Amino acid sequence: MYRRDRDITREIPGYRRMLAHITPGRHAAQVTYTQRLDVTETLAWMARTREETGERVTLLHVFIAAAGRLFHARPKMNRYVTGSRFFQRDGVRISLSAKKKMEDGAPVVVLPLDVEPDATPVDICTALAERLEAPRKGEVLHQEKENDLLLMLPGFLLGWLLSLAFWLDRRHWLPAALVDPDPMFCSLFIANLGSVGLGVAHHHLFEWGNCPFFAVIGRIEEVDGRSMVEVGWTFDERVEDGLACALALEDLTVLVQDPAGFS
Repeated sequence: MYRRDRDITREIPGYRRMLAHITPGRHAAQVTYTQRLDVTETLAWMARTREETGERVTLLHVFIAAAGRLFHARPKMNRYVTGSRFFQRDGVRISLSAKKKMEDGAPVVVLPLDVEPDATPVDICTALAERLEAPRKGEVLHQEKENDLLLMLPGFLLGWLLSLAFWLDRRHWLPAALVDPDPMFCSLFIANLGSVGLGVAHHHLFEWGNCPFFAVIGRIEEVDGRSMVEVGWTFDERVEDGLACALALEDLTVLVQDPAGFS
């Protein structure tokens, strides 16, 4: 997918291209926003779907499916900046972190998930369960093996290799074998703090990889008889302007609050 991403720099307006030069890193270009969702009807839909399908569909599955539809429907949101160049991503990939076991101190696994245009929450539930089966059985994932191997190197050599990798990444020259399994090369990264009872937060964007959007889902709370949840968004403003992001979030809100729209 990384190798098929298209360089669209010449299609980008001059003021936005200049923005990539004056804010060369994602840290300097990140903007945060808190989204508030009424998931009362969502929870009812989830309960009905569990009874009908036997699948343990959760709010996370609904959110991933809605985000997948968003990025497919609005390809301008499915872009990223590497170095000073803009790329149109080929396909939608959403990464998320999950506990190998729901225990305090249990290791966290980070998984990338390719999302098709017509994926439903049930499809996401099935796909994610399959991806989590191996690590929860104790299988070591590719990125874990890669990290263990790199950490065996002396510090100066590891630093040099990482500097080389960043240099290659800025030029979009990294080999696909390194990029494809890496969860930091994705359309969106999601952290579901609500699953461990925590409230919303805003996460920074990583300089490694090309992920321009980060979403943190907080816990569901009862407010005036309604079930409400907050999502903390962080996004790279170089990718698209605030109006486009606002309209995209409206689309996502509609789907999350009324999952019947997936059918």
